[in-house]
Amino acid sequence: MNPYAHSSYQAQAAETAGPAQLVLMLYDGALSAVARARQARDVQTIHRELVKAQDIVTELSVTLDRERGGQVAAGLAALYDFCQDRLVTANLRKDTTPLGDVSAVLSDLREAWDEACVQAPAGP
Repeated sequence: MNPYAHSSYQAQAAETAGPAQLVLMLYDGALSAVARARQARDVQTIHRELVKAQDIVTELSVTLDRERGGQVAAGLAALYDFCQDRLVTANLRKDTTPLGDVSAVLSDLREAWDEACVQAPAGP
């Protein structure tokens, strides 16, 4: 597959997605980057993919509406902080062991987000 066509498709999908779908795409991107880092055998690839995952988790964290989100936003912020800590640890040590924790947390959040926001029927 042409990588430019794939990038173009991703950009178009992001431009036409609603806010709930965008968050789901961020989870998917972070999970994919973590998976690629876990499978990589060279330090450069591990670093590159972990930086991508860190950037995505940062984006998820900074876009939380902490004022309106209350305890839910605070809980998500704590989970994102945990993930960031594990990602940084993995990157500094070039050890993929902490990535299992990150994958588990992000997978659970992705599933919950998908059920709550994306698959939920539209209101009246």
